[in-house]
Amino acid sequence: MKRRRFAYLCLLLMIVSSLLSPIKVGATTIDNQIGNWPTGPSVNAEGAILMEASTGLILYEKNINNTYYPASITKILTALVALENSTMGEVVTFSHDAIFKVDLDSSRIGIDVGEQLTMQQSLYAILLESANEVSYAVAEHVGGTVENFSKMMNDKAKSLGANNSNFVNPHGLPEEDHYTTPYDMALITREAMKNESFRKIFSTRTYVIPPTNIQEETRYLRNHHRFVLRQGYLYDDCIGGKTGYTNAARFTLVSVAKKGDLELIAVVMKDDTSGHQYTDTQKLFDYGFDNFSIYPINELDTASTEESPLFTKFNPLLSEVASPIVTDHNGYLVLPNDASFTDANKEISFTSKSDSDENNKVIGTISYSYMGKYVGGADILYNKLNTPTLSTKELEVKNPATNPNDTSVSNPTGKLYPIILGVIAGIILILSGLYYIFIERPRLKRRKAYYKKRANRRSLHGDDFLNL
Repeated sequence: MKRRRFAYLCLLLMIVSSLLSPIKVGATTIDNQIGNWPTGPSVNAEGAILMEASTGLILYEKNINNTYYPASITKILTALVALENSTMGEVVTFSHDAIFKVDLDSSRIGIDVGEQLTMQQSLYAILLESANEVSYAVAEHVGGTVENFSKMMNDKAKSLGANNSNFVNPHGLPEEDHYTTPYDMALITREAMKNESFRKIFSTRTYVIPPTNIQEETRYLRNHHRFVLRQGYLYDDCIGGKTGYTNAARFTLVSVAKKGDLELIAVVMKDDTSGHQYTDTQKLFDYGFDNFSIYPINELDTASTEESPLFTKFNPLLSEVASPIVTDHNGYLVLPNDASFTDANKEISFTSKSDSDENNKVIGTISYSYMGKYVGGADILYNKLNTPTLSTKELEVKNPATNPNDTSVSNPTGKLYPIILGVIAGIILILSGLYYIFIERPRLKRRKAYYKKRANRRSLHGDDFLNL
């Protein structure tokens, strides 16, 4: 008997829990593998990639996982590691090794032993003038030794998913064990572009280093990237880039361009001529901007009430003004121009991230795929600042003498209060009905049957039978 009642009670709790708990939305997948991926251009470089920055979507690929010598595009990772492990005002003092352990005929800005630059000045020298002795000095300053800094570079690369690379120096001068891939360089550049200081330096055309503790003359730096410098080759939408060249690596080039919300990263490696590295990059950018569009996910019509009444742009259950459940505004979806966002397969999953913001807690994700490719996604956030709270207010009694046209008297709306009372009353009624159906009525039936059986026995055997 007790077990049966316990089972009924558990059933009631499950029903109530399902009524009160948030609705979970599973995968909403539709087999929409329609359309064709746009055909990419022909490039001279042995390896090339075009990646969309916000999603990491690969728009074009050619030998993207083949390893090549990177030359000076190595310095993108050097600058990123330095930025994450130092401050711009730190003073870098140049050692004897920084000056003389780097090829004297390679790219330099003429620093002397004992000379000092700030980290900010050093990073401009690295990314604009590709200064090798400055790269060496920054590595010593940040890592203690070049070997330790190289380990930091590799650790950072691996953390980004750049698993086919190995870096043994901070400048990119030829070493057999120093290599990377177009895909890995795109990943590294994508991460670096998230750093505002890097973005600023990466897009700078010229920079001035004033006299130092040793050098009395002013140094004038100029970016080597033709698109950024706007010299010889032009691409108006280019917002940054880094060149590289050695006899072993040939011409390597990393470039970033942006139109509206669409930001593209182009990497070409082992190109045959200086001119082709720019024309190849221009072809890649034109292909990307001409054939793909980007959509902010929080503006898409993802708020289908068929999926979840809680996950809506205007949440009718809570508030039409500020719902606490929102989509991260940094999420984007990228698709070919001949495809609609409704053609993409959407999946919504609710999972909590422990490292999310206290006021904007990540409770799930939306992800999209198209033709088997991940094309974008966004976090679903629970905004505590917009969470409605229930408060008790005294009902205002309207003074009959008050002028009805007087707008200074506030009219209590109380729209939410009756709804909540109705919901609570409904739940109580449901619970009462379920309690009667599953517990009280069976108990009354058993009790009635017991007394009926007892009465029958008494009539047949008398009271003595009951006292045995």
